[in-house]
Amino acid sequence: MGNPPGDKLQLPNKAEKGARVQHMKELEPGIDRVRIYLDRYTESQKDPKKHDWTSAILPHLTILSHSASPPQPQITFRFAVQPAHCNGLGNLHGGCAATVFDLCTSLPLGLVARPGYWQWLGVSRTLSVTYLRPVPAGSVVRVECELLQVGRRLCSARGVMRLVVEGEGAGAGEDVGGDGEEQGKGKGKGKLGPVLAICEHGKVNTDPPAEKL
Repeated sequence: MGNPPGDKLQLPNKAEKGARVQHMKELEPGIDRVRIYLDRYTESQKDPKKHDWTSAILPHLTILSHSASPPQPQITFRFAVQPAHCNGLGNLHGGCAATVFDLCTSLPLGLVARPGYWQWLGVSRTLSVTYLRPVPAGSVVRVECELLQVGRRLCSARGVMRLVVEGEGAGAGEDVGGDGEEQGKGKGKGKLGPVLAICEHGKVNTDPPAEKL
């Protein structure tokens, strides 16, 4: 994960940092918190001085659906693979796929976060990715992410990347659904294809105690 929208490296002054931290503290756990985080992170990347590994990924990533219900809160994303994401063979680069998994499997923590408890989504401890099939430029994929276990200090998440076949080539298969605003934008249409890659992601909570935020 890159620095969160409230991190000192992405804010011009302490006053703005304090205001954003306070705003994040006041947000209830849920998908709105995740959307705000993702929107602010995307907006921050428009400044060339704040570019990081996710700068080329965020504009092509959207939320399709979510469930905050225990025991495994989850979010499903849509990602459109661009030439800039690919290797010399024209397929999604393994490092880019790992970054997509890193980001997407972290965001479901926003469904359960509260001050002092995964508010800044933690840092990676392990990230294991298994690549099963090539993903050519121009592909649209669905990234299904769920929290397997969340404790005070550690969490385990899982991600599955699956091909989405859109348009006339969709044919028979499982429908790709969306919820909320994304459904209205038509970004959930298509049929699910094969699994392309899977990952397991272990994270460590780095939040200071709530009273020190």
